[in-house]
This record gives sequence, structure tokens and C-alpha cells, in this order.
Amino acid sequence: MIWWLAAGAAAGFGLYLLALFMSGEIRKLVRMLRWVVGGGMVAGALFLALRGQMMLASLLGAGGLGVLMRARLGPIDFGAGMSSPHNSSTVRSRFFAMRLEHETGQVEGGVLAGRFKGRDLAELSAEECWELYNEVAEDPDSLALYRSWLDVNRAGWQDYFTAQFGMEAEDDEPSQQSGGAAVGSVAEAYEVLGLKPGASREAIRAAHRALMKKVHPDAGGSAFLAARINQAKDLLLRQAGGQ
Repeated sequence: MIWWLAAGAAAGFGLYLLALFMSGEIRKLVRMLRWVVGGGMVAGALFLALRGQMMLASLLGAGGLGVLMRARLGPIDFGAGMSSPHNSSTVRSRFFAMRLEHETGQVEGGVLAGRFKGRDLAELSAEECWELYNEVAEDPDSLALYRSWLDVNRAGWQDYFTAQFGMEAEDDEPSQQSGGAAVGSVAEAYEVLGLKPGASREAIRAAHRALMKKVHPDAGGSAFLAARINQAKDLLLRQAGGQ
């Protein structure tokens, strides 16, 4: 009876992992495997130690702790390179540093230059948001990035700016479609995808897929952010030697 229950639990867990894979929840899948594999190895080490097989137990235990604490088992990556410590991505321009939270899709930002330097965008009043809009208009990348933040955090901002401040109707900035200036360095590309340096090609592709689900224009996201994420993925894959 116990064996049947164990087999049923294993089958159910396997189906759960398959569902995570099919739904594209790669980050959650890898995190789950990390704890299962690491925990299983530590449990196996304790069992071997109780049976007096100390050398084998120490090797198995060290491997299990490596999986749990460093998310690695030799060359096998259990998510060590998949995300930054804060599970977020950062896109920068002359005026802004924007952070995209992977789990929620929330976009947060701070001002790097100009009159509102050092301010959190969420703290700005409607009037200050309008003043900042005019200030950053000289920099296409910053304007596109700011519009992306407004789309997520200030629903209906275009209608409000038009009604309250007389903003003229305008087409999307060209940089919103192209991503503006290309991602300029490997370090910046890692930051955009929320990866640690040295991430594998699989981790790069997984991070790209997960982020595009959050920011793709067809899902109500930002064309500018999507273009930057695509640029970062392409640069890192070229640097890693594969597409």
C-alpha cells in the first residue's frame, strides 16, 4: 500500500513538473528541481551515514549542499544563472533606471538626471509627471522608457495629459518600436535579462521567454522594453556562441 501511495505521489509530482514546463514557468520548474534534487541528496547522505558509509555519505552530502546553497552540481545549473538576487531586470537610459519585477510584471523606476534626480517615479504627482515628460522629451530613449512606465503605472495618462495640460496627440516614438540605441555591452545585456554573468544559453533563452510574456506588446506590454530584451538576448547568445 505504501509503495502505491509513493508511486502515486511521484506520478502527481511528475505531472506538476510537466505542467510547469508546458506553461513556460521555467524559473519555477528549475527552482523546484533544485530543492528536490538537493534535498534528496542530503537525505540520502544521512541514510548512508546511519549505515556507516561515511565517505560516500560525505560526498553525496557535499553535492546536495552545493545544489541547495549554490544551485549547482558540477556543470549542472539549477538556476544559479537564471536571475539576479532580486529576481528583476534593469533597463537604463540617460534619465532613468527602470526595474522590471519578473514575478509580477511591475515596472518601477528612479530618475537619474535632471530636476527630479534621485526621485522615485511612484512618488511624483501628476503635475510633476507632466513636467518630467517635457524634460526628457529631448532624449528619445528616456522618453520611450518613461512612456513604458506610464503605461504600466498611470493608466489613461495620455488622455489625462491631453485634458489637463494640453498635450498634443502624437504617434509612438520611433525608439519605442526599435528599442532605441542598442544594448551596448554584455554587462548591460545581463542586467536587462536579470541574469548573472556566465549564464548558460538555456538560461538566456528561458529568461527571454519569461520576460517577453510580461512585456510583449501583444500582451499589453511595451514595444520599447520588448526590443531591449530581444537585443540583450541576441547579444548574449552571440557571445555564448549560439543562437
